[in-house]
Amino acid sequence: MAANLQASGRTNPQPNTCVDAQCDCNVIWSLAQQFAMRQISNHVRADHGIPDYRDNEHYVSGVQVENARPEFVSNYAVRARRIASAYARMYLEEFHLGQKDKIGRFYWLGLGAFAAKQVAVTLELKRVHIARWSALYEGLGNGNLWLFNDVLPWHYGYAAGAAAFSECVAARDSRQFVDAVGRNLSNQKGFEKSVDKIPYEIDGETGVRKQKLGYLRATQLVVDGFKKVKAWESAPSYKQPKIALGHLLCIAQHEQGEVLQGLIYDDPAFVWWLGNQRAALAASDDTAFNDRMQLSRYFPSDGSDLAAMALIRALVPNLQLVLTSEDTTQDPDFLSVAPDRTVLQNYLQRMFWIKGVAKKYHDLMQGPYKQKMLDSLATIAQWGSLPDK
Repeated sequence: MAANLQASGRTNPQPNTCVDAQCDCNVIWSLAQQFAMRQISNHVRADHGIPDYRDNEHYVSGVQVENARPEFVSNYAVRARRIASAYARMYLEEFHLGQKDKIGRFYWLGLGAFAAKQVAVTLELKRVHIARWSALYEGLGNGNLWLFNDVLPWHYGYAAGAAAFSECVAARDSRQFVDAVGRNLSNQKGFEKSVDKIPYEIDGETGVRKQKLGYLRATQLVVDGFKKVKAWESAPSYKQPKIALGHLLCIAQHEQGEVLQGLIYDDPAFVWWLGNQRAALAASDDTAFNDRMQLSRYFPSDGSDLAAMALIRALVPNLQLVLTSEDTTQDPDFLSVAPDRTVLQNYLQRMFWIKGVAKKYHDLMQGPYKQKMLDSLATIAQWGSLPDK
């Protein structure tokens, strides 16, 4: 086991004999899940925007399991910003198991921080905010939360030690968490309809489904993604960028195909909104909306079709990702917009865009804008104590 894992056991009073002290894999994954939940809890103390964790002890131990029931952030947009903060802090190795000389090994988390920030921006839009009752609003919030519950603990588990991760990766199962952690996990919104859908193992290149696993269990994409983290740690610096990008793409395939596909993109109600978004964007692109307005002067209708089109166009957000800590940007170097007519519920079309986003992120991180990217992540990292509202 890794040096930063601690286990305890009774000593043997007999001389020249030994006893085993085991750190159970279920305890490790329970603590990893607990760490994630602390980031979105209202009662955890924070220092400079960073939720504290057991006085920053640089190990994990069974004695760290908490029995207190947390009160989770209820505002979806605030929660998304705090999730973005947790991703950014772990990328920057600013947590109790972090190692500053290894910044960059958790490459997906940097992009994940920008993506979670963009979810918050979308949820804060007035046109989305007024549609709180909609499947669009609920789907964005639920996907953001349960992706976080899945993916952050994988990174925490690896940070606890590569050897421990290798031994315990197949053992993660939310049904086996220690009682207090399992109970708190089940108190999160959307638990009953979500936990058995995460993950659904797929072929990462095609999106073809292999088997339904559920309960936050491991898939080959997760295993492969963290093998690349281990390779990054021992590689010479000139090889690290390519390895880091490989890790990012593995975890991106996992999040998109094995978590979010079954969670939101297969939900007919959520897909209805996406379909109407495409129709609204197409109407805008083809000037069909304006043409219809002109035609209405000569061929009057009751106006319901125009009203519906206008409403949908007003409610649906643009499909874009801003690679800064700001909500918007006019700088094309830091902006990625989904290709026209992207069918987001289609895994391959979605991944085509995300691979483009990953390349832009990678170029920024490896080029002259690297410090600006790190500064943006440092800004996002300070959102960890935003108040619920």
